[in-house]
Amino acid sequence: MKKAMICLMLAAVPLTALPATAHHEPNDGCSESGDVCLSAVKVDGVRKLQIALAAKYFSKYKLCVEAPDGSKVCKVFEIEDSGAGYGDSVRWARQFPPKGPGAYTVRWRQSGSLLGTRGFHVRPKACCNY
Repeated sequence: MKKAMICLMLAAVPLTALPATAHHEPNDGCSESGDVCLSAVKVDGVRKLQIALAAKYFSKYKLCVEAPDGSKVCKVFEIEDSGAGYGDSVRWARQFPPKGPGAYTVRWRQSGSLLGTRGFHVRPKACCNY
């Protein structure tokens, strides 16, 4: 009887949403204006870190990837004109050393200013083909 009363009392208490405690960044998205879009998604099975611009606002940017072990690697890349727009696409595993399974955080910067942060997760695999 006590168990049933406790359940009824808990059901009557309004629930509030608790903030998520797990660290997670979205895989893709655009700035409020839509001028800068960033993504860290798989394209045809290959993880690509991409930036797309509405216009050629700058010619170079810094891309940093933080691995699950806390290590961070940063590299500078160039914005390209594809004819259909401006941007760049970087193959993650080719340019940044995969550090195994877990959450990765990707940051795009230009002249020291943060353009945005995205993230992705690598699941444990029997093989190391990231």
